[in-house]
Amino acid sequence: MAATGPVWRSIEAVLEWLEAHTHFADSVRNRVEALVSKLQEKAKALAEETTPHGPGVSAGLAGIRAVLAGKNPLWPAAKGLVSGLSAQTKSMLIILIVLALLLGPVLLIVLLLALIIAGAIAAVRAARK
Repeated sequence: MAATGPVWRSIEAVLEWLEAHTHFADSVRNRVEALVSKLQEKAKALAEETTPHGPGVSAGLAGIRAVLAGKNPLWPAAKGLVSGLSAQTKSMLIILIVLALLLGPVLLIVLLLALIIAGAIAAVRAARK
């Protein structure tokens, strides 16, 4: 039994319209994807050709490279920042990190003692009232 009649012709017209617009959306999506890939290639080439001039530029370029690769830019940017520093600044940074690691527990103990003393003072004042 062949489907004929105004209802079936309307359904066929709607299906043809949907098919035409689906092809249009697919072509637009393909063009956008091609444009994005070209922009990523150009940005990557620009980032590779640029020579770093300091720690900020090194960190920025490393972060951009990581974003273009689809990775988290934080760690590469930190590594780029350190690689752009002078030897004297790197040594000062290492000394600062070592001191922070050594003095961190001491500062934590001092903070805990200060909190205990503040708690004791508050308890004594509350007991007087």
